Parts: sequence; C-alpha cells; structure tokens
Amino acid sequence: MSDIPHSYITIANEFRTEYIIEKSRFIATIAPVSTEEEAQAFMQRISKEFWDATHNCTAYAIGPRQEQQRSSDNGEPSGTAGKPMLEVLKKTTITNVAVVVTRYFGGIKLGAGGLIRAYSHSVAKAVQEGPKLLIAPRQIVSLTIDYSYFGSVERQLQTLELPYQSTFTDTISLEIYVEPSFVSELETTITNLTGGNLLWELQDIRMVELPYSFSTAEE
Repeated sequence: MSDIPHSYITIANEFRTEYIIEKSRFIATIAPVSTEEEAQAFMQRISKEFWDATHNCTAYAIGPRQEQQRSSDNGEPSGTAGKPMLEVLKKTTITNVAVVVTRYFGGIKLGAGGLIRAYSHSVAKAVQEGPKLLIAPRQIVSLTIDYSYFGSVERQLQTLELPYQSTFTDTISLEIYVEPSFVSELETTITNLTGGNLLWELQDIRMVELPYSFSTAEE
C-alpha cells in the first residue's frame, strides 16, 4: 500500500472574492496550478489585469504535500502579506493552487497586524467559498452480476456513496471506484448480497476528482 499516491485538496477552477476594510479593497483571485511555471504565469496575468493596484501580493503551494511553496509581499511591509497568505494555504492543506491578493489602498493605514489579518482573511475567504476538489486514489473494481442482484447491489453502492458506472448486456458489469482500504470490506458485503454469484476483479488504482468542502478557521 506504500506506493498508493497521496490524496490532496485543490481548487476546482479560478475563483475571485473581494473584502473591504477601512476603505481598502482586497481582491483575492485563486486558481489551480500544477507547476511553478503555471503559478508564475497566473500571477503575472492577474498582476497585469490589476496593473493600477497598490499591491499584488502572491503565494502558491504545489505538490501533494505542498512541497513547493513561495510567497511575495510585493512592496507591503515584510511578513505582512505573502507569508500570512501562504500560512492559510498551509493550514488548510490545500495545494496545487496559486493566489493573488490585490490591494487598492483606501487612505487609512491598517498597521502590520491589520495587514496580516486582511491578507489572511482574503485568502481564507477565497479558499472557503471557492469550489474545491479532493484528488484521491481509488481502486477500480470490475463487478459482474446477474440482473436479479442489481437492485440490491445498486442500493448498497448508493448508500456507501461509491461512484460507479454500469454496462448492461446479458449480464450487468459495474466499474466501481473504491477507497483502497475499503476494498476487502466491500467485497465481503457484495458477496453476501449476491450469495457469491459474482465476478470480482481488481483493476488499476487511479487518481480521481471528487467534490469537496470544508470550513477555514479564522483568527
């Protein structure tokens, strides 16, 4: 089991939120990326879009365990923007993402603590509200059964919330996506449902995309 790839959470598609405090606008744009080159291209594109902003601060985390990380304060006082932005990504464990927080200064200084809270909040808001995916390994199981067992097997798969695809010929073939650690238990369950009248074959393990949601805790 040690060669099974790690699961990770990422953003599903580019997403933008806005936060206003003391007349300063903080616009957070977050997007999925898979390489540092993609992250850099995204951040440059957003910075160009908001070329007239006071600051375009950035952070990204790439790799199943966020192995590649980088952030920039883009002219804000050191440690008040990029680092707290990156800390939110690290805290939520979301990865393969890049985020730009664009600031339009409103004329009222926030102070170091205020800036840290504003940039952290902006990223947390984008992560929480944006559509997310769980990228996870799933064992592909091929199951062949007679029509008489399909109703009870389908209800069981739906109860367990297991994704599957069905093909109908003279028998029914199902391709089921199963968490690797649950395969043995599922085989026992389906075997009992069908009285052992089944063909059960393990195929490859694939990384699949599953909808995911969580809340981000704020300071």
